[in-house]
Amino acid sequence: MSITIERRERAFKEALTFGEFIAAMEVNRELFEANYVAYDLSETDKAFFASLEAPVEVLVLAHDWCGDVVANLPLFGKIERETGKLRLHILLRDPDNTDIAAAYPHPDGRNHIPTYVFFSQRGKELGVFIERPEAITALQSGWRQTFFENHLEFEGQNKPLSEMDAAVKTAFLAYLRQQRRDNLALEQTAILEAIKPIIGQPAITLS
Repeated sequence: MSITIERRERAFKEALTFGEFIAAMEVNRELFEANYVAYDLSETDKAFFASLEAPVEVLVLAHDWCGDVVANLPLFGKIERETGKLRLHILLRDPDNTDIAAAYPHPDGRNHIPTYVFFSQRGKELGVFIERPEAITALQSGWRQTFFENHLEFEGQNKPLSEMDAAVKTAFLAYLRQQRRDNLALEQTAILEAIKPIIGQPAITLS
């Protein structure tokens, strides 16, 4: 599935810039900005983006409460500001843009944020990156196990977040945020490996 040209144009018109998204954040802003500062593009990465003849338009579905947004949207913002080769158009998924989310489901059949949809300057849809790198997903079960091993007073190791007691959920999310913070280098490498084949397609350089 994908969205129509008209829906994409309306989304771009209604979207927030990266700076506007930060200014509107009600939670997690300090960590978001710290992650932005921590990301550091290598000369190789900068050379890759410099090699793109035209910027790539990126439609982003996000919310400030989402840990994955806080962890990796700052990287996309850093790329945009330092290279000029990404143009971010950020929308809150809920409640007005669930139709876009439904058009780009995760492989598990549900929609997740952040969702990044890449378009060439000619309007060609290039690809999608959803939620987080697989390398980070692979680590999360281990992080969960370690957290509960270190907090025997907490119950709910096998429960989804929505079913955890409030105190357990708060502590667990704080722990996950710290783990993501400690693994930003891995996150950056994995995201760039995932999106470079998407945004480096020849279609974005055609006149």
